[in-house]
Amino acid sequence: MAKKLGKSEKLDRILSEVSALRADIKSLLKEGSRGAKPGATARARPAPAKKAAKRAQPARKPAKAPAKPVLVETDDEDAPSRPASRIA
Repeated sequence: MAKKLGKSEKLDRILSEVSALRADIKSLLKEGSRGAKPGATARARPAPAKKAAKRAQPARKPAKAPAKPVLVETDDEDAPSRPASRIA
């Protein structure tokens, strides 16, 4: 029967396999670059997905004040002509 591995032993085995796979990938990439044509690339990147175009809305202009000030008439009949005295 096989010996049961502990957590640290499992982790060590996984890490060693990962490092071996990395080394294999590096060697394959080097071999692929040697045999490839100088100007050719292995594979072109796909174009990024485009978002749907939004409908163009007319720009909103801020409300403008009139060019000349307008005189507004008010009823001043109730207003006193001089201020009331503070001393009664």
